[in-house]
Amino acid sequence: MTTVSDRAAETLTVLRPDVREAAENADAAVLRPEDQSQLGQADRARIALRVALVNESPSYADSVAVALDDAEVVADVERWGELPEATQALLAHCEQVALDPADVGADEIAELREHFSPAQVVTATQVAAYASFRVRLESGLRLVAGAGDGPASQAGITIEAGAAADGFALSTPDQAFPSMRWVSRVVSGGDFTETLKLDSGVLSAQTLLREAIMTGHGALDRADRELAALATSLINGCGYCTAVHGKRQVELSGDPLTAVVLAEAGPAAIADERLRAVVDVAGALTYTPAALAAADVRRLHAAGLDVDDVHDLVAVSSMFAWDNRLIMTLGNAVRS
Repeated sequence: MTTVSDRAAETLTVLRPDVREAAENADAAVLRPEDQSQLGQADRARIALRVALVNESPSYADSVAVALDDAEVVADVERWGELPEATQALLAHCEQVALDPADVGADEIAELREHFSPAQVVTATQVAAYASFRVRLESGLRLVAGAGDGPASQAGITIEAGAAADGFALSTPDQAFPSMRWVSRVVSGGDFTETLKLDSGVLSAQTLLREAIMTGHGALDRADRELAALATSLINGCGYCTAVHGKRQVELSGDPLTAVVLAEAGPAAIADERLRAVVDVAGALTYTPAALAAADVRRLHAAGLDVDDVHDLVAVSSMFAWDNRLIMTLGNAVRS
């Protein structure tokens, strides 16, 4: 009999081999690590279940709930009183990371630190951010597979790029995407890598997955991958990723306008139909729950992207659901 886990694994077979292997390794590192001294497998599954539920992903919820004896309690917020206080705090934090990482600040991290060590905070946040990636990856790939024939979704009103700023001058790329530094809320004086090294196994797996998705030999042009990362980061409100990937998109594309227009005037100001479709679809996958539909996939095909291009695009937007959540919650980005 085919299980939920089997179906999830089948969904990933359409990915590039390097991305698929890295995604499978990341799944094991986050949810089933050999060393569970920082956070047990049951707590990891509880977090993943809450993330799946707020993302309205029943298939992923079912796949992680099988590891729990208290899945019904975790699924029902009104029954959380049956759980230990620390577990309630853990679930509340991770649900907020999934729903709106912009609302997780220093105070929220401090509250979680009343129950957990810095390493445990990092691990829990990694689980929540990873599950946010996984639900989008699976749902997006299923939509690509089942898009079929039919009408494509339509973009909003597109205006000429020259009028994008509606009377104000656009910034230069250096102005729009300034150098940023990141200050940890978990490790005093620590940078991003130092903070994530508190769970080095996940950091290693995550880094390999990001590299495969963003720089591997995929179908989608690397500049378009960076544009999708930028679109995702703008919706989530991650200033650090916006600066890094906006600047990289400009460098890779040789186009000093599109990324700046997106950041300062929004998607409707992008005149190029293909780039606008990339931005809109990446953005639709960003929301919690995702707003992506089969008609959006058909729109990408109509704009000239083949199925492998779209697989790459789904992977990029999903990856930045993970990265944005770590950067926005575990620390704070400021201009260098």
